Amino acid sequence: MVIALVALLALVIADFRWLRVMQREHYIPGACLTVALRWARKRPPNQVLAPVLGVAALLALAGRPPAVAVGSGLLAAAGAAAFPAAMPLLGNEQRMVRTPRLCRLAASCAVLEGLLAAVVLRLGVPAALGTLAVLVPVVIDGGALIMRPAELRLARRYQTTAQATLDRVAPRVIAVTGSYGKTSTKNHVRDLLSGIFDVVASPASWNNAAGLSRTINEYVDPDTQVLVAEMGTYGVGEIQAMCSWIKPEIGIITAIGPMHLERMKTLDTVTRAKSELLEKVRIAILNVDDERLAQIAGSIRGADVWRCGTHRQPGLDVSLERADDIVTIRYRGAAIGSFSSQPGLHLANIACALAAAFAAGAPPGQVVARLSDLSVPAHRAAHGVSSTGLVVIDDTYNSNPSGARHALDLLESAVPGPNRRAVVTPGMVELGPDQDEANRAFAEAVAKAGAVLVVVGWTNRRALLAGARDGETVTVASRADARTWVRSALTAGDGVLWENDLPNHYP
Repeated sequence: MVIALVALLALVIADFRWLRVMQREHYIPGACLTVALRWARKRPPNQVLAPVLGVAALLALAGRPPAVAVGSGLLAAAGAAAFPAAMPLLGNEQRMVRTPRLCRLAASCAVLEGLLAAVVLRLGVPAALGTLAVLVPVVIDGGALIMRPAELRLARRYQTTAQATLDRVAPRVIAVTGSYGKTSTKNHVRDLLSGIFDVVASPASWNNAAGLSRTINEYVDPDTQVLVAEMGTYGVGEIQAMCSWIKPEIGIITAIGPMHLERMKTLDTVTRAKSELLEKVRIAILNVDDERLAQIAGSIRGADVWRCGTHRQPGLDVSLERADDIVTIRYRGAAIGSFSSQPGLHLANIACALAAAFAAGAPPGQVVARLSDLSVPAHRAAHGVSSTGLVVIDDTYNSNPSGARHALDLLESAVPGPNRRAVVTPGMVELGPDQDEANRAFAEAVAKAGAVLVVVGWTNRRALLAGARDGETVTVASRADARTWVRSALTAGDGVLWENDLPNHYP
């Protein structure tokens, strides 16, 4: 009876923790086990706790001798409820949200756990009930996999409604993808076309099929003339599937990089997944500052290719040429205007947005006049000054090597010596085999910039410290601890770059 009660309590706690993780990881099967292994490898004392749990589970399953089996079962249950140590149970700012999908997943996992408990009792090893909580990450991954077909069917209902709305309203669709820069470019397209057309853009990062269905169902109305749809992907086939019913007329690819390389394995796969956007568009807009996109531009068939860039290479349809703080706009070779550059704005993204506006039929003069209204997207190299006089570069929504280096350049230009500079970061993630090297290179650049590197957490601690070995470093356990350090170590005129912010289910 005692082992059953302890096992049930441990199951409830573990289910709560790992269901929150699965929700944060977009219900991708395998995500919970990946996170569990990451904590077991990276964060003390989990390097010890994880193998202890494994041994205790095996002893409990063995069932002999009975006293050892019961003790091991109790230890396994208690340890599983505590694992991983230091991961918040409630999530603080990133709490679990009770949604119908989460409830369906929780119910399926409860059924699986009930079946496992029945098997354990049938085998005559009640002490092994304590091991069920150890298996919760795998059970939730399994539940997500089992529920996937049903979830896809439910999602198709919303997609069918959205597709009917598109067929009825018939807005011109501009789709934007890229390893990075897609949200900024989407916002720029919206801002440049607003006031010329009635424009709807997908909010925030609603860039999968569910998010775009919701965008259309909630925001597109009979007056909508242009829909700007951001499209993200974790693998080949996803963008192709979205394009099959959203049917973009104009497609933009901003960049190809190692983001999500952990899932897609190679840059060739990333390129193939992003290029699906261009299969049926009438106009393909590419940032040819990116070498891979420059190669793609010469191989596209069936679409009018618009090349955009900032390097003054010949043959650009839209180019932005910076001289000091003034940027000249050239449209197919002719200068059509200029504007003052702002810190945090990426000129290549603006060039792609201008091309989309021109391709949509907006008068170039009116579009150029709206450039002064462009703003830096929130948390993407946004520059400000705190009430205490501290210069702050907020790049917490960024997690790519190019953007991180751009934000570091902003910090250097905004905070001249002898004022102190600091970079607070947990490092970049989902870069697959490139992750360690990318973080080492960024940390080395931070040291060369004379900035203090404040490493948050354990996910990339080893690589960051290795890269910054010639500079000043500080290690903290959490973002809250980093804020405390910044308040105590930096004063008016100093500067801090907040580079990336991982959810708290990362170690």
